[in-house]
Amino acid sequence: MGQFVRATAAEDIPEGTMKTFELKHTRFVIAHTAEGFFAVADECSHDGGPIGEGNVLGNEVRCPRHGARFDLKTGAVTAPPAVAPIDSYRVKVENGELFVWLD
Repeated sequence: MGQFVRATAAEDIPEGTMKTFELKHTRFVIAHTAEGFFAVADECSHDGGPIGEGNVLGNEVRCPRHGARFDLKTGAVTAPPAVAPIDSYRVKVENGELFVWLD
């Protein structure tokens, strides 16, 4: 059964940036957009590239290797060469702290 796990203080991830984490044997990134905080897997479904080394573009993240893009809310592919989505995780902000739901 999953639970919310503390990742970091919200102030540690300024809007338009993201940060990589590994908690409970799960690698993911938390991105901060104008719409809030979102978490996705730190592995591109195209070739396993590190999503956390890419760029936040609005509500998307771009993989640094070949430019595949993913929706930060859902993990859905928004631009090739990737065709499969990446995992997304629920995020909550509580008392200025970020928590991510992990199994």
